[in-house]
Amino acid sequence: MEESISILKWKAFVENKQKKKTVVKVIWNDTDKLTLLILPNMKINSFITDEKEGYLFYNMEGKLLSEPLPSIIPGSALKDGQILVQAIAAGQVTAWGQKISKKEIESLH
Repeated sequence: MEESISILKWKAFVENKQKKKTVVKVIWNDTDKLTLLILPNMKINSFITDEKEGYLFYNMEGKLLSEPLPSIIPGSALKDGQILVQAIAAGQVTAWGQKISKKEIESLH
Protein backbone atom coordinates (compact mmCIF):
# COMPACT_ATOMS: atom_id res chain seq x y z
CA MET A 1 0.00 0.00 0.00
CA GLU A 2 1.28 3.45 -0.85
CA GLU A 3 2.23 5.72 2.02
CA SER A 4 0.87 8.86 0.37
CA ILE A 5 -1.32 10.10 -2.47
CA SER A 6 -1.26 13.30 -4.49
CA ILE A 7 -3.55 16.20 -3.73
CA LEU A 8 -4.91 15.96 -7.29
CA LYS A 9 -5.86 12.30 -6.78
CA TRP A 10 -7.59 13.22 -3.50
CA LYS A 11 -9.36 16.12 -5.24
CA ALA A 12 -10.73 13.74 -7.93
CA PHE A 13 -11.93 11.34 -5.21
CA VAL A 14 -13.71 14.10 -3.27
CA GLU A 15 -15.34 15.46 -6.44
CA ASN A 16 -16.58 11.98 -7.43
CA LYS A 17 -18.03 11.39 -3.96
CA GLN A 18 -20.55 14.26 -4.26
CA LYS A 19 -20.41 14.97 -8.01
CA LYS A 20 -19.34 18.58 -7.37
CA LYS A 21 -16.30 20.47 -8.65
CA THR A 22 -13.85 21.86 -6.10
CA VAL A 23 -10.93 24.26 -6.06
CA VAL A 24 -7.78 24.05 -3.95
CA LYS A 25 -7.07 26.87 -1.48
CA VAL A 26 -4.20 27.17 0.98
CA ILE A 27 -4.92 29.21 4.11
CA TRP A 28 -2.91 29.71 7.28
CA ASN A 29 -2.82 31.51 10.60
CA ASP A 30 -0.33 31.68 13.48
CA THR A 31 -0.93 28.08 14.53
CA ASP A 32 -1.65 26.00 11.41
CA LYS A 33 -1.53 25.83 7.62
CA LEU A 34 -4.45 24.13 5.86
CA THR A 35 -5.01 22.98 2.31
CA LEU A 36 -8.73 23.17 1.58
CA LEU A 37 -10.91 21.77 -1.16
CA ILE A 38 -13.81 24.18 -1.43
CA LEU A 39 -16.70 24.81 -3.80
CA PRO A 40 -15.98 27.61 -6.30
CA ASN A 41 -18.60 29.91 -4.73
CA MET A 42 -17.26 29.55 -1.15
CA LYS A 43 -15.51 32.64 0.14
CA ILE A 44 -13.27 31.75 3.07
CA ASN A 45 -11.20 34.49 4.64
CA SER A 46 -9.96 33.04 7.94
CA PHE A 47 -10.20 30.18 10.42
CA ILE A 48 -9.62 29.37 14.05
CA THR A 49 -9.12 26.07 15.83
CA ASP A 50 -11.62 25.34 18.59
CA GLU A 51 -10.97 22.52 21.07
CA LYS A 52 -14.59 21.27 20.92
CA GLU A 53 -15.65 22.12 17.37
CA GLY A 54 -12.37 21.68 15.48
CA TYR A 55 -11.76 24.14 12.64
CA LEU A 56 -14.18 27.08 12.33
CA PHE A 57 -14.14 29.00 9.05
CA TYR A 58 -15.24 32.58 8.44
CA ASN A 59 -16.22 34.38 5.24
CA MET A 60 -15.21 37.87 4.07
CA GLU A 61 -17.82 39.55 6.31
CA GLY A 62 -16.61 37.67 9.39
CA LYS A 63 -19.62 35.33 9.50
CA LEU A 64 -19.14 31.71 10.52
CA LEU A 65 -19.64 29.20 7.69
CA SER A 66 -22.22 26.58 8.64
CA GLU A 67 -21.91 24.21 5.68
CA PRO A 68 -19.21 21.49 5.73
CA LEU A 69 -16.20 21.94 3.50
CA PRO A 70 -15.50 19.29 0.88
CA SER A 71 -12.11 18.54 2.44
CA ILE A 72 -9.71 19.94 5.03
CA ILE A 73 -6.08 18.81 4.86
CA PRO A 74 -4.04 19.95 7.87
CA GLY A 75 -0.34 20.64 7.44
CA SER A 76 0.46 17.65 9.67
CA ALA A 77 -1.21 15.33 7.10
CA LEU A 78 1.16 16.40 4.31
CA LYS A 79 4.66 15.20 3.55
CA ASP A 80 6.58 16.44 0.51
CA GLY A 81 3.36 17.81 -1.02
CA GLN A 82 1.57 14.45 -0.73
CA ILE A 83 -1.26 13.44 1.62
CA LEU A 84 -0.28 10.70 4.05
CA VAL A 85 -2.63 7.71 3.77
CA GLN A 86 -2.36 7.12 7.53
CA ALA A 87 -3.77 10.65 8.09
CA ILE A 88 -6.76 9.76 5.90
CA ALA A 89 -7.26 6.46 7.75
CA ALA A 90 -7.03 8.25 11.13
CA GLY A 91 -9.74 10.74 10.11
CA GLN A 92 -7.46 13.81 10.07
CA VAL A 93 -8.39 14.27 6.40
CA THR A 94 -12.09 13.92 5.64
CA ALA A 95 -14.32 14.06 2.57
CA TRP A 96 -17.46 16.17 2.94
CA GLY A 97 -17.10 16.18 6.72
CA GLN A 98 -16.97 12.39 7.03
CA LYS A 99 -14.18 9.90 7.64
CA ILE A 100 -13.83 7.59 4.64
CA SER A 101 -14.00 3.80 4.85
CA LYS A 102 -11.13 1.34 4.47
CA LYS A 103 -12.62 0.20 1.16
CA GLU A 104 -12.57 3.79 -0.15
CA ILE A 105 -8.97 4.20 1.03
CA GLU A 106 -8.00 1.07 -0.90
CA SER A 107 -9.71 2.46 -4.03
CA LEU A 108 -7.42 5.49 -3.92
CA HIS A 109 -4.41 3.37 -4.87
